[in-house]
Amino acid sequence: MQAEALADRLVRYVVLAFDPAVAEIAVDYWEESRPYYLAVAGHVRDLVAGTAAEPAYRRLTARPGNIAAEVPLRRELAEVLAGRPERLAPVLAELDRAAAAIRIDYHHGPGYRPDAEPVDLALLREWAARRPHRPSGEPDVLVVISLRDSVGGSRVRNLLACLMALRDQTWPVAVTLVETDEQPRWREVVDPLVDRYLFLPYDGPFNKSWACNVGVANSAGNARYLCILDADILADRDFVARNRERLVADGHAHLPYVNMFSLDAAASHRAIRDRVAGGEPDVPLDVLRSLVLVRPPGACMWITRDAYDRVGGMDERFAGWGGEDDDLLARLELHGPVRRFTDPFLHLDHPRPPMVDDGGAPFNAHLEPLSWRAGYGYGRLSGPWQPDPEPSR
Repeated sequence: MQAEALADRLVRYVVLAFDPAVAEIAVDYWEESRPYYLAVAGHVRDLVAGTAAEPAYRRLTARPGNIAAEVPLRRELAEVLAGRPERLAPVLAELDRAAAAIRIDYHHGPGYRPDAEPVDLALLREWAARRPHRPSGEPDVLVVISLRDSVGGSRVRNLLACLMALRDQTWPVAVTLVETDEQPRWREVVDPLVDRYLFLPYDGPFNKSWACNVGVANSAGNARYLCILDADILADRDFVARNRERLVADGHAHLPYVNMFSLDAAASHRAIRDRVAGGEPDVPLDVLRSLVLVRPPGACMWITRDAYDRVGGMDERFAGWGGEDDDLLARLELHGPVRRFTDPFLHLDHPRPPMVDDGGAPFNAHLEPLSWRAGYGYGRLSGPWQPDPEPSR
């Protein structure tokens, strides 16, 4: 491996070891990966000790979110590596161990620019107003998206970008948006971009499972192929056609990605401008910067309607963020293999929601894995599923 390429890999691990944003994106993945980050970063510390690269290493570890600090360390470290070939073997061995184990990686494309022109909700609304809804006939693909956003901002901005990308597909698709909240806050904004808007009055914790089940049960029609999609995913133009073809061939379920590129704020602005305003068919990874979640369970699942019915949809007992995607994936795997493909998969930046309760436990830790049953029924408009009350004695 050339010294420049090796230096780039090592600098990525220094960022991963010290940047607090890594833990914020997925604390469980971070805890699992942190020993490997620190081991690699320890090799870098030892390599640069007493060399011209040591000040650059100290600057980056002190400010790991400072993108500009990566450049001098990468340059100086490459010179150190070129002059010390005898030190490469243990470094490469540690990198190989880490690459096989980490759950969060770091991507920094050479064309990334931190000063991308911002895209806010107001601008997306302007763009959306100039793109009226196109009738889609009777497509055999249904995309269901759930939403709760009581304040507006990046989450609804991301939703509009997501919906506009879905309106720019090479295969016809129906889109249902299900909003659960105390009141319908965003109908006027999203209605022109979806085939069906459903509002569920609900003041309890956000329940993605119930919202998605309602969307499937009340709007699937003749759709044989389902996509349960998060509101912050930016799809390329062939997203629907490509994944429909996979479901036609497989007949069960799949995830279209292995690595989820969770873009930073500037990369999100750039991606939205290129894909939505610029009408590009996709956004190359070379212009993006992100943390990369390795093999996460959800955000986008493609499922045949038969398979969705067979497992009883999503478990409506999940309340609050976290766990419902893992559960659906595990139950689908009981009925057949759930394949993963390697499409670039872009997740737009937004503030991270709380994933634990006041005691620090995951919101749904009390639920027994794989305990949801198809016989419970799913998607009732009246509210999430509740067990029948025990008979009084």
